[in-house]
Amino acid sequence: MQTLKKALAEKKVEPIRLAMARKDLLHYGRYIFEEEYETPLLESWYHKLLCDALMKVASGDITRLIINIPPAYGKTEFAVRLFVSWFLGNAPKKRVIYTSYSDDLATKTPAEVKELITSSAYKKVFEGISLGRKKADKEWYLESNGGMFSTTVGGGITGFHGNIVIIDDPMKAIEKNSKATRDLVKNFYKGSISSRLRKDDPNSAIIVIMQRLHEDDLVGYLLEEEPNIWTHINLTGIEEEQKEYDFFDFHYSRPAHEPLNIHFEDEAKLERQKVVMKEDWYSQYMQDPRTIETGYVSKEDFVSVAKWEIDEDNKCISIDPAQSTKETSDNRAISLVGVSLSSEKIELFNVYGTWFGKWSNEEFITHIIQVMLENPTVPVFMESSGGGIITEQYLKKEIQKVNYRLKSSGKAIITNRVILFNPKTKISKNQKIDQSVTCLKNHQVRFLVGADGVEQVKQEYLGFHPEKDSKQDDCMETIANVVVNGFVSAKVKKEVKTVHIANGFDRQRQKTRWRL
Repeated sequence: MQTLKKALAEKKVEPIRLAMARKDLLHYGRYIFEEEYETPLLESWYHKLLCDALMKVASGDITRLIINIPPAYGKTEFAVRLFVSWFLGNAPKKRVIYTSYSDDLATKTPAEVKELITSSAYKKVFEGISLGRKKADKEWYLESNGGMFSTTVGGGITGFHGNIVIIDDPMKAIEKNSKATRDLVKNFYKGSISSRLRKDDPNSAIIVIMQRLHEDDLVGYLLEEEPNIWTHINLTGIEEEQKEYDFFDFHYSRPAHEPLNIHFEDEAKLERQKVVMKEDWYSQYMQDPRTIETGYVSKEDFVSVAKWEIDEDNKCISIDPAQSTKETSDNRAISLVGVSLSSEKIELFNVYGTWFGKWSNEEFITHIIQVMLENPTVPVFMESSGGGIITEQYLKKEIQKVNYRLKSSGKAIITNRVILFNPKTKISKNQKIDQSVTCLKNHQVRFLVGADGVEQVKQEYLGFHPEKDSKQDDCMETIANVVVNGFVSAKVKKEVKTVHIANGFDRQRQKTRWRL
């Protein structure tokens, strides 16, 4: 009797499940996992976020979507196998282009989508959808003339235009440091992908799904060159602090230290993964290809100091104008550093703040002048090479304009000296930075509590190794220049000698040297 009741109940629920699967990608995913894969979906909060975003692509609300997610979290399953089959079930005349780095993936993945469309579970959800005559793994069509075409990155897409183009892992992880490979991917995107979108569909879309590999990978290029047209979903393996995710009607408050999918791993397992992956952890799991920890510098090497703890020091403004004057070049950086002496007469370098950015020349000059105004009379030191001479010319012209306005309004003008210095040719940049690392490890480099830019400086030092090229070194180089070049010296206190006199009172006087 119980078995009969259960069967009747399931019979009533089944039409609702099928209707929800047709309408909603996440419901469709659950249904396929249960009925076709015969295993439950190990669902986490991000699955709904991914499905909501992909459905916005299907509806035309989003036409450019980037999904960054760590490896092995189901990105190809949801964004390709499930999404493409669901999309074609709802729009059987539409066409999808799929591309990946390897011929194996470019063959296997569309074949799996084709196989799913022919399954009995799929036919219950989308009745009447069937394959047409052409059924090759890398190019197949539905009877309604919709279909899927696949190729490798750099391969040809002749004669096929898609309503949606999906770029799935366009580059092998082991080739991340190959500029030739990165350029191939970018050129493939610029030359082939955009031209393969259907021109008669105003909602034609491109989806990029990958873990980050390099700051100059495809996602880095797209966010830099086309920043305002891409919807970017950035998912990390774990977060140090609580993070809010808002996407249309979707909201999730992710607690600190919560793994992306608690069904896969816990915090301890992720820590072990971090040790194994080393520098790849930050790019692939944290979607931050700029951060690397080489182990040469440790977090214990950094010390903070309160302002009241700093003895009177001599300050300077150290500037790295970047290696190019192009407006899209490396970060430009400014540091305010003071030099003082410890009680043991050891030099201390007090970092009051570091400011950095991919600034245009005008923005860079504005930031320098702001630091000068806040620190009157403090000298400015700038390396002559790498755009320093041009930056100095721009700066001096702008100072004249600012001083005219200040003088007209009765305010104090800028009097900071601007000094160009030539880089030392006997040591390399890494050797120079390494000298500052020695001071850092000796706790001679100290960071003012609450100073701007400290996290960026720490990130650069943690990624430094003297035998490797640094991905980012602009901020730490401004500090290294102060350490190595001796821009300013610490203020030396005059020695005071206590003299004991007969009446028992002590009198202090400056030590005097007699000239005979």
